[in-house]
Amino acid sequence: MRYSYKVFDMTQPKPEGEGRPFKMMYNMGLKKLQKTLDPKKSYKVEYINKKGNDIVANIEGKNNG
Repeated sequence: MRYSYKVFDMTQPKPEGEGRPFKMMYNMGLKKLQKTLDPKKSYKVEYINKKGNDIVANIEGKNNG
């Protein structure tokens, strides 16, 4: 896959004294990743774009219907 994403679920409560847990996901693009996420939840996604810049995006899953 082209990019690796750190996906943080923002609907879950943050544990005390720890960072928010994340899941590493690999996909070809942000819009394709968005299709695989739950549309009822909001997420914070961190990745490095093709120009080498760190990007943080707040997204929601996309309804495929």
